[in-house]
Amino acid sequence: MRYRVFIDTNILLSGIFFEGNESKILDLVEIDLLTSEDVVDELRKVVSKKFKYLKGRTFEIALEETEKALSDIIIIPCTKYSHKLKEAETLITHKKDIPILAAVLYTKPDYFLTGDIHFFTDRIKNLINVVTAREFLIKIK
Repeated sequence: MRYRVFIDTNILLSGIFFEGNESKILDLVEIDLLTSEDVVDELRKVVSKKFKYLKGRTFEIALEETEKALSDIIIIPCTKYSHKLKEAETLITHKKDIPILAAVLYTKPDYFLTGDIHFFTDRIKNLINVVTAREFLIKIK
């Protein structure tokens, strides 16, 4: 079975720059990876902030790796899920997570991969299959 999997910022960041479950997921060819424009914006900000101490070419390589990873992922534009913002706002209290949840509600993925505990509420889990990277790899084996 081919799964549609929405990935959050922390999954992308870990998968691009570190070895582990997240990088294994980014390498899987039998799943369709989705994310949102808001996740991509957040990822780019985090990479620029966390890796700003790197000098010259090394920093450029970090940015290139980010863009290379994103080239294999379907990125949903904000305009597609903006109508889901009000619904998302009723489900999650953290303001920065509202657009991400709206995108997930819009795309209706088979799995939503995140390490952010704010998404692991009963109300959200009743609507969406929210799992960690580790849980996802166990489920698809």
